[in-house]
Amino acid sequence: MFDLHILGTSGSRPTGTRSVSGNYLSTSNGNLIIDCGEGFQSRLVKHELALKNNPMGIRARISKIKVILLTHSHLDHCWGILPLLKTMQLDGRQQPLTIIAPSTPQAIEWASKKYGEKAPDNYDINPSDFAFLFKEWRTHINNSSKKLFKINWILIPIIGQKLHHLQTQPIEGMKLTAIPTQHTVVSVAWLISSIHKPARSILISGDTKYNVPSFKKEILKRPVDILIHEATFTNELSEKAGQHGHSTALEAGKTAFDIDAQILGMVHFSPRIYDLKDVEKESRINHKRSFACIDGDIFRVSNNGKIDLFRKYENSWYEYDT
Repeated sequence: MFDLHILGTSGSRPTGTRSVSGNYLSTSNGNLIIDCGEGFQSRLVKHELALKNNPMGIRARISKIKVILLTHSHLDHCWGILPLLKTMQLDGRQQPLTIIAPSTPQAIEWASKKYGEKAPDNYDINPSDFAFLFKEWRTHINNSSKKLFKINWILIPIIGQKLHHLQTQPIEGMKLTAIPTQHTVVSVAWLISSIHKPARSILISGDTKYNVPSFKKEILKRPVDILIHEATFTNELSEKAGQHGHSTALEAGKTAFDIDAQILGMVHFSPRIYDLKDVEKESRINHKRSFACIDGDIFRVSNNGKIDLFRKYENSWYEYDT
């Protein structure tokens, strides 16, 4: 069984009602974070406190996190990670933590051999690549006088549109697969699957434009239970979406249909989107079970494949019709 907590639905910057990207996934084998934008730990603490005071039996504890997966290096998807690590350190964490992020072979090699030097202009290396960010984060957290728990920093060299299967899976009974997407920096979606029957799976994408070559049924092999996909704009801004490596709600619905996803949860809305009913109406042209997520939504995937959506109202969660 999976419980997926949607803790950020805004694109690029927070608004009055939406925080930037961040998700918490609870599984029977271990818990994960997928993306960790600005202010994530504060959101997670408030979310967990509200859950603790509810009779649902669903929790989202920081202490239970085993793995952090990052989709790409833009700050609205990763800038909350260092404060979270510092808090774990201050709390006296002892358990190891694994952090996995995409990079490129060129950036990994440059960071290992020539870190601190500027790459020539003819090198296709982004200065904000995770190969460099990981070094900066490690230096910062290692400079603390408090003993550091073990962190396994894993960079995935993304080559073209090839799926990347981790050689060593960090959570027993789970399979994590990085699926290249198309954005302005190297980026991936994360396919998180249970390996024991009945197998369940969730595909969580960061920022991407439509028609990713890897988002095909014949490549994914089997339908996913939930697709979490960005819908930064509605269709009248489809050209702008493509230019900036983003998707529209209509395109998110097409993607969900193309891969036979049971449920589509849309996130990463532009601040110009006020009425989420417009987003849902557009995506449902292609995929009927499409939902514009709001911060605090919880999707539960049961072992039998049943999917429930719990939506927060005031300080309680209620089952939402899916």
